[in-house]
Amino acid sequence: MMPHPRKHTDRVDIAALRGDESAAANTPAPRAREEPKPFLMIWFRCCSVYARLPKSADGTAYQGRCPKCRAQLRVGVGEGGTSRRMFEAQ
Repeated sequence: MMPHPRKHTDRVDIAALRGDESAAANTPAPRAREEPKPFLMIWFRCCSVYARLPKSADGTAYQGRCPKCRAQLRVGVGEGGTSRRMFEAQ
């Protein structure tokens, strides 16, 4: 199998590497890396699938649905919590 020939569109021009500081100054700064959003991993026994349940905006529960049958699940955040991140929903 022959390698795919490179095209001019395969290249990215980075002005700062060329020494063109004026163009580099106009380039937007990279966005700060956001903290990952907390979630629980749930095994939905109803459909034998895994899904993530994200934490609600108010931080009181993890909420979501089974990706196949759309059954709703709400898991409250208790005082003290747990270090477990994987659970099973029946």
